[in-house]
Amino acid sequence: MADIRDIYEHIEAHLDESMALLADLVRQPSVSAQDMGFDKAPGLVKDALDSVGLNAEIVPVPNDGHPSVFGSTSGEGEHTLLFYTHYDVQPAEPLELWDSEPFEPSRRDGRIYGRGTSDDKGNIVARLAAIRAFNEVRGGLPCNLKFFVEGEEEIGSRNLRGLIETRGEEFKADACIWEGGGRNASDDPFIYLGLKGVLTIGMSVKKLHGDAHSSYAPILPSASWRLLQALNSIKDPSDDRCLIPGFYDDIRPATDAENTALATLPDEAIEWKEVFGVESFVGGVGGEDLRRKLLFEPSANINGFESGYNGPGMKTVLPAEAKAKMDFRLVPDMRPEDIFQKLRAHLDRQGFEDIELEYTAGVNPARTPIESPWTRLVAETAEEIYGRKPVIAPTMAGTGPMYEFGVLLGMPIATSGVDHPSHKIHAPNENITEEDFLYGAKHAALIMQRFGERGLDE
Repeated sequence: MADIRDIYEHIEAHLDESMALLADLVRQPSVSAQDMGFDKAPGLVKDALDSVGLNAEIVPVPNDGHPSVFGSTSGEGEHTLLFYTHYDVQPAEPLELWDSEPFEPSRRDGRIYGRGTSDDKGNIVARLAAIRAFNEVRGGLPCNLKFFVEGEEEIGSRNLRGLIETRGEEFKADACIWEGGGRNASDDPFIYLGLKGVLTIGMSVKKLHGDAHSSYAPILPSASWRLLQALNSIKDPSDDRCLIPGFYDDIRPATDAENTALATLPDEAIEWKEVFGVESFVGGVGGEDLRRKLLFEPSANINGFESGYNGPGMKTVLPAEAKAKMDFRLVPDMRPEDIFQKLRAHLDRQGFEDIELEYTAGVNPARTPIESPWTRLVAETAEEIYGRKPVIAPTMAGTGPMYEFGVLLGMPIATSGVDHPSHKIHAPNENITEEDFLYGAKHAALIMQRFGERGLDE
């Protein structure tokens, strides 16, 4: 196997330039939920890909959504690797909880703070640092490369399916490195191979022409109570199971290898209790059952409720209307459209025909087999980079568009990146350390070299 120390040395020597590029990307807002910054952000990302030798283009998506950016280049050999990332970020609110401006990178205590420093602009720049090193040191890449940077990942990739249906073959590769990965709380390299799907919906009901004085509560219907009753019909309070008929019918059982991997995952219950401020988990679950519930089981969650007056003081009002938002996390082989239809049928059977439903987004779950040669290659290279055996999770509890690339385009997917729990992804004071950045960049480089040497051979 070829020596790669010259590539690592280049990545380290040009760290300041990589941090400057990261600062430029973070300084430009790209908040998809708020449609903020997309007049400039796609062009800035394209320029970044062009700067390391990729042939990049801004790719329009259906429905005038936020565009993706795609770059590619030919390398040595016949093997083609895809890097998937995204340049859109979460809203910075609540702004008052930031110790510095979210879109003005700030360096403090060995960390660089700003929205997107880790998720996911840090991953973009780390991979670009590896690409640049190969081009400047070796004069080319060890494998063919494609680089896909999505603009709507943080809002459910709502236009990605249409793009894949029209141009997907252009993005297809032999294997894919996903956006995340890095280290866990114990500083072990952490690799995950799948993501849950999600169905997000809006629920609403209107019972009066307008809000009424609450003295009429004995004789007028309450939209708030009506919606609460409908929501209460969805889950069993005794065991947290979803009561929608057929909800669990299509779940694919975990394989023996996935069950073995689950059993070997670290027990992070103590850390979770401290982080979230709870004494116990739902149903008193713990140990391996806790991890199984989190990773292998679907969920139904109320993430917003709005009705009546919620300002300071009191206002004696009977609300005319009530609204709620829900998300259902899904596991293979559940489908968001099917769950939406089953929810509608359930509400109708329970007498809640007056509850209106809005389908807002749906993402299918996906999972790469642990036995995949790609999983082994990424795991072996992670151990070389970090000096510790990686922790491999069959899936994560979160959601992303792995289905489009892993299933529709037929690529094995694993993660490698710059992440660490201390980076506060999605939260105020998001940050990244130079150490995690260098780990992520070097791992990307070693994956490229090793993949170029052997592809997916056993």
